[in-house]
Amino acid sequence: MDHIPCNTCGSSDFKPLFSKSNHKNETFQVVKCKRCALVQVNPQPSPEEVASYYSAEYFLKRSDRGYDNYFSEGVRNEISRVFGLNLKDLDFSSWEESLPLEKRCLDVGCAAGYFVDYMHHRDWDSYGMDIAEAPVKFAREKLKLKVEQRDFLKWDKSNVEKFDLITLWASIEHLHKPKETLEKIYRHLKPGGRIILSTCRWGILAKLQGPSWRYLNVPEHLYYYSLSGLITLCVSIGFQKKSHVTYGSGLTTKKGASIFYKILKYFADPTVKILDQGDMMALCFEKKTTSDS
Repeated sequence: MDHIPCNTCGSSDFKPLFSKSNHKNETFQVVKCKRCALVQVNPQPSPEEVASYYSAEYFLKRSDRGYDNYFSEGVRNEISRVFGLNLKDLDFSSWEESLPLEKRCLDVGCAAGYFVDYMHHRDWDSYGMDIAEAPVKFAREKLKLKVEQRDFLKWDKSNVEKFDLITLWASIEHLHKPKETLEKIYRHLKPGGRIILSTCRWGILAKLQGPSWRYLNVPEHLYYYSLSGLITLCVSIGFQKKSHVTYGSGLTTKKGASIFYKILKYFADPTVKILDQGDMMALCFEKKTTSDS
């Protein structure tokens, strides 16, 4: 466990918020940077230690930290449904139609490659990268996708590979070096290219629920961005914000839920979206063209 400076601003001045235990009864400290307000796990386990949490069990055994068989058709369809909703909210189709026929995209932290497959069926030349062995094997062997088991930050083709679109779907919160990842993504984008990223959002709902917040999964989730904090970070790197959406009331679909709970969820989900207070967010940024610089 290493005490590290804030990944966004470099400060080492933090305000303790609370501690949180995981499924192994290991306790982690959640703190807030006093300079830029980024909420994070600090001290942090090393990348090698965190990698051990992403065993096959993480993708196959339902818990507050994993999936109920991530490789099932049902989970795949649900994830694809969310992709479609996010892209619609970000007005992705209008931009997509302005591009030439040959379009290339890269999904960083692609897991089993569901977005790689999604874009392949939209006639994109699509690629993916992830460090976890089991989902990459599934993507390559079962879905026949162009996916590599690789650390994006160690990928050394920065002067060769350029993409129209790079995505980070629910990945940035897992990264030890999110700012450096965004900077590398910027270098890999063509001028006018775009990044779409989604992540859990440190906002009103997270602050109210504290340690019991549904996305406070430690240590897999290392960073918890506010909407304004993530926008400020991306703009500082050189991106230009195009659009965003927040969604999710924290009320999950439960088997056997009461009528009252179902009615509450029915109204709560669209309400937090309209009020821009959801505890998930998806954002779209563009790399400026030379003429915009």
